[in-house]
Amino acid sequence: MGAQRMNLFMCGQLGTGCTEIAQIVSSRLDMTVFNTEKLLHHLAADLELSFTQLATKATSGEVELDESLSSLVSSFIRDKHVERLIVEGRTAFMVLLEPATLKVLLVAPEYVRAYHIAQRRDIDYEKAREATRISDEDRAQLVRRLWKVDWLDPSLYDLVINTGAWSYDQAAGIIETALRNRSGAKEV
Repeated sequence: MGAQRMNLFMCGQLGTGCTEIAQIVSSRLDMTVFNTEKLLHHLAADLELSFTQLATKATSGEVELDESLSSLVSSFIRDKHVERLIVEGRTAFMVLLEPATLKVLLVAPEYVRAYHIAQRRDIDYEKAREATRISDEDRAQLVRRLWKVDWLDPSLYDLVINTGAWSYDQAAGIIETALRNRSGAKEV
């Protein structure tokens, strides 16, 4: 008998640790992670394009990246061969209102997020703060355009975690417990 089907949508503000927490949960629960980077690899391969060619086509309007990525991630969610998946980061907002075992929103104070981004990207703190603001605006516009809802509305999610108050390992543990409770299984 195969593994129990499980979909985790992990949305978050930039700098809240979506990628890191998704990797922890993935390694503990044997789940496949999909994010924008991985989906861009799939999209470029599907279109038989290099990343440079894909970027050129996206810039010229020949390829609508958000629509293409949304369609691609939706196909993975529906794929019966992909039984345990995590959709994380900005890409998770593209499927926000699709059915999932668990929908999580990661938040943190701006200073925590900016510090994390500064460390991860090796940039100064003020540039990282600006990156968080730009990302917040982008995600708000994306969700408003796709779903006509406020991306930070907690009622859209099953669980909201402040990663300024919890370590990534602790946040992953909270998510694992919620997945177990949702799936009704002792082990997921």
